[in-house]
Amino acid sequence: MRFFLSILLLFPSVGVLLAGGISFETDIATVVKQGRGTPVGRVAWDRLVQANADALPALLKGMNTKDTVAANWLRTAFEQIAERELKAGKKIDTTQVLAFVKDTTKEGRARRFALEFVERLTPGTRDQLALDWVDDPEFRYDAVALVLDRAKNASKAGNALSAVNLYRQAFDKSRDMLQAREAAVGLKESKIDVSVGEHLGFLMDWHLIGPFDGKGQKGPHLSYPPEKKIDLSEELDGQNGKVRWKRFQVKETAPTSKDRHQALVNLASKDALGNADDAVAFAYAEFFVDKAMPAEMRGAADDNLTVFVNGVRVFGFEEWRNGVRHDRHRFAVQLKEGKNTVLVKICQSEAPNSEPNWEFILRVVDATGKGIAMKR
Repeated sequence: MRFFLSILLLFPSVGVLLAGGISFETDIATVVKQGRGTPVGRVAWDRLVQANADALPALLKGMNTKDTVAANWLRTAFEQIAERELKAGKKIDTTQVLAFVKDTTKEGRARRFALEFVERLTPGTRDQLALDWVDDPEFRYDAVALVLDRAKNASKAGNALSAVNLYRQAFDKSRDMLQAREAAVGLKESKIDVSVGEHLGFLMDWHLIGPFDGKGQKGPHLSYPPEKKIDLSEELDGQNGKVRWKRFQVKETAPTSKDRHQALVNLASKDALGNADDAVAFAYAEFFVDKAMPAEMRGAADDNLTVFVNGVRVFGFEEWRNGVRHDRHRFAVQLKEGKNTVLVKICQSEAPNSEPNWEFILRVVDATGKGIAMKR
């Protein structure tokens, strides 16, 4: 009997299993389903935190959920178990933890947490693995950052060819605007020009028309002639007289810029439509792809954003004085082989307007966030 009790004290998780026949997985499933908000959930969580390191792989598996609340409870249990085991001088086998890190089908937040844990036990693991992760959905940014560091070091060492190759790799694999700019700056030093805007799929060649009367900020719900038919030679009745379509080429932000936008369409600028209040404008673009494909559009507008693709309304969001944030809105689209058309509807609020911005951004990308191959 004394031997049995000593085993319970030494291995509390095993004791629970022997006494109640309850597995790690059962308690984890209970926590995922109920959190600690119920008596049953609380009991399950309390049992989990008394387990030994054998429970860690199962906890990671449980953290593979989009339910962030449940994942955070399991993460806390993981941390408490690991801390107790390490303080007791016990060695934790990270083989299964590392396998979880490398599994791209798992949730990114859980994989990153697992990597931080392995890095703590085996410093240098992150850098050793990251160079192979330039296409990893969770660790791409980290991997590209390492490639950029290697490129800068190669440049400082006078190895121009190696630097160019590394900057090219960083640029091609980047999905972050600032990383793409940094790679573009490195390539520029070797007299190689690249377009960050095209790489990230920004639409930059537009035809604009407006302003039309918003009729008391009712513009998002009203229908205007461009929504029914696009005729770039047509003259229409605008807010203050006749308006015509106007060609507008976005001036792409320089790679050295700290501007938070890469290809902003500023409708209020003099070479666009100019300032207006309680107004509606439209922007029209065409591009060609070699074959039909699913894609994603990412963008934002101030104020409101409505998008039509090939004559069909695919997205609409109404919010006044909301500002333009990179990739604020994301929505799936189906592109057809050959020519595709995009019509964007943007509103402007009534005066007085403390933030009189009238602008938008829009890009067309694949599932990873890279601009699709298109001809304009």
